[in-house]
Amino acid sequence: MKAIERAKAHFNTLEVKKIIVPEWGDDDVPLEIYAKPLTLQETSKLYRLAKDDDMAMLAYVLIYKALDNNGDQIFSLEDKQTLLTKVDRNVLIRVSNEIMAEQPPEEVKKS
Repeated sequence: MKAIERAKAHFNTLEVKKIIVPEWGDDDVPLEIYAKPLTLQETSKLYRLAKDDDMAMLAYVLIYKALDNNGDQIFSLEDKQTLLTKVDRNVLIRVSNEIMAEQPPEEVKKS
């Protein structure tokens, strides 16, 4: 198998992350956010959109990568200003960083 095929096969083994957000829950049930692994292309797009604004970058991470349990986006571009001005910055930073973080080895499926 060629190196590129092995690299693609590895990427396909990465699991969708599940992030628990108690602060954004409903009726004592925490919000569950799911996120597929970031690709270099997605990362490049996020940096381009943020235009050297780290806080905007975090909002864009949520907008483009935060999914519900059906795989649908839970935020939209219309939510950007609200995310930047009316959301607890600590929670937004934590969730965005969890989405962007490398997966620990125990979260990677065995082939």
